[in-house]
Amino acid sequence: MKRKAIPRRKPKQARSIRKYNDILDASARLLEQLEYSDITMSEIHLESGHPYATIYQYFGNKEDIFQAWIERFMETVIFELSDRIRRTDRHDFESQLEISVRYSLEQITAQRLILGKLLNGMALVSSRMVEHLEEKTREWIIQAFGQQMELPRNNEPLEKLLTAARATNGYWIMLMLNTRREIDIEQESRRVGSLIKALLSI
Repeated sequence: MKRKAIPRRKPKQARSIRKYNDILDASARLLEQLEYSDITMSEIHLESGHPYATIYQYFGNKEDIFQAWIERFMETVIFELSDRIRRTDRHDFESQLEISVRYSLEQITAQRLILGKLLNGMALVSSRMVEHLEEKTREWIIQAFGQQMELPRNNEPLEKLLTAARATNGYWIMLMLNTRREIDIEQESRRVGSLIKALLSI
């Protein structure tokens, strides 16, 4: 009998966080070899080496696990990207935009196989995922460009940047799904940068 999805409990202690991440990493390894539909909780249990009780402590089903993997991926990219922008000596908007687009594309390219299989195999365009992506995008924009544009106090540029980010997210999804197409990072970075500048009218 299939278990009902239950609200998962994110771990707080270091040992529990390691177990949680072990399960996510094991699931990603399986997805490199199998299609999403072929992966079962039994295989995740065997690959991770953790008992069922531990897995179900954090996740209601395999969709919960893979959604958590995507959330972790997004949060890691946003954290690293914010750090790169903070450390760069290029403080003008266009330079920081270039750093943002290129780094995002590099990370998507590195995980393209897994992301593409998840997008094909899961009903990922759910309210939960859309809300999470919107929330993290808003946080990142304020972190990266807040001082320059007086965000969030100045709402107009924030909304313009969010619109550009939504369009860019759609472009990323297209690249993830079209796995037969080779990604030229230089070329795609220029295309996405031009798209964002056009939407921002700069």
